[in-house]
Amino acid sequence: MLRKKLDALFWRFAEERFEYGGVWPYRTELVFAFDDYIGNLSDDELKKILPGEKPSAVRRMVETGTEKWLTKHAKTMMIL
Repeated sequence: MLRKKLDALFWRFAEERFEYGGVWPYRTELVFAFDDYIGNLSDDELKKILPGEKPSAVRRMVETGTEKWLTKHAKTMMIL
């Protein structure tokens, strides 16, 4: 359930808040920006955005997802 909520939040973040800087490929910057966004929210803000979810679990899942994404795309990033 949390994964689906975070997926929806990720795409809403992409549409409403993300500003592409052009330094890295679009998706790379988006993943970094979302990780920063979640990491910088207070527990209270996270509870408002994702009611019923523990902020520590949200942050852990986002961090894990970011690490997996980076691992999967590390070779491509080395070329850049």
